[in-house]
Amino acid sequence: MKRSRLKTFIGLAMVALGLIQAGAFAAQSEWIPTALGLLYSGIGVAYLWAEVYTVDR
Repeated sequence: MKRSRLKTFIGLAMVALGLIQAGAFAAQSEWIPTALGLLYSGIGVAYLWAEVYTVDR
């Protein structure tokens, strides 16, 4: 139970940090770092799906 919460927190933190990075760089019209932030957020979603959602099933 505790390990599942930790993995959920890690995944959500990755998604949040990626979106924050993407938003900050998009406001400055820096498109490569924006794309990298979105990529990092996508990796966080994939991590959540692989480590949290499919393990519970």
